[in-house]
Amino acid sequence: MHRIFLTCDDVTFCEKLRHCFHAETDFVVCGEARNGIELLKKALALGPNLVVMEAARTSVDAFEIAEALKIIMPEVPLFLITDQHDVHAEKDVLSRGIDAVFEKAHDLTALIRNARAVCDQSGS
Repeated sequence: MHRIFLTCDDVTFCEKLRHCFHAETDFVVCGEARNGIELLKKALALGPNLVVMEAARTSVDAFEIAEALKIIMPEVPLFLITDQHDVHAEKDVLSRGIDAVFEKAHDLTALIRNARAVCDQSGS
């Protein structure tokens, strides 16, 4: 069972995201946070296999959170969901410890497919 930790301040979107993962038999949402600070406090204790973070209105810069998460949990992949996915900026985003970027407005099928691939690859 793949353990997913969700971080998003948009309650409606978080519910949608949670529902998508719960609909899959090989995922469980092990925890949630409303912002990056809460993510850092909770994730280490909960031991997720993947962190999915929405970056629309986080209280702390998503890059700072990604870098901090990679220091305390270097083996845990981090997916970023943004309001607008800029292909040109993706290289910079990926260089900061974020493993994949997805646009919030798109179908979440690609997110689920990539989450499964990353979790299966890590053997979790």
